[in-house]
Amino acid sequence: MDGMFGLVDEACVGDGLPGPLPGSDWVHASPGSVFLQTTDRLVLKARLRVEVWDARAEIDETYWRDRVCLSLDLPTARFMVDQSDAGWADGPRLSTPGPWQLRISRREKPAELPWEAAASDLVGACFLLQFWPAEPRPFGARTG
Repeated sequence: MDGMFGLVDEACVGDGLPGPLPGSDWVHASPGSVFLQTTDRLVLKARLRVEVWDARAEIDETYWRDRVCLSLDLPTARFMVDQSDAGWADGPRLSTPGPWQLRISRREKPAELPWEAAASDLVGACFLLQFWPAEPRPFGARTG
């Protein structure tokens, strides 16, 4: 699907595109994968940052206004990146398998680019994924 990419736990590769997360028109998720969509399906370059925290992550709510939080249960905690037509690539690794909280923040066509990106990078969207360990919860349980 154009304008979409996914992080898929290695144990869940081949499960296909999960259904949309209730209440979100840009996140599709399953217990072991999350797919993110840009509002402009023609965006060819998105910037992604993954942070792993020991406890609930901090967030600048004025900059990252478009946010979704959910629970994941990761069998290996090793991700592959599904780049749609560009194929698969190795992705981030978390410290331990099991339950994790994830906050996904999206900023489209930002005037101020985070992480020292330059406007000449032609970045059409920025995504911030913040993981922290969680107590076991049902998949998709909403958090703050």
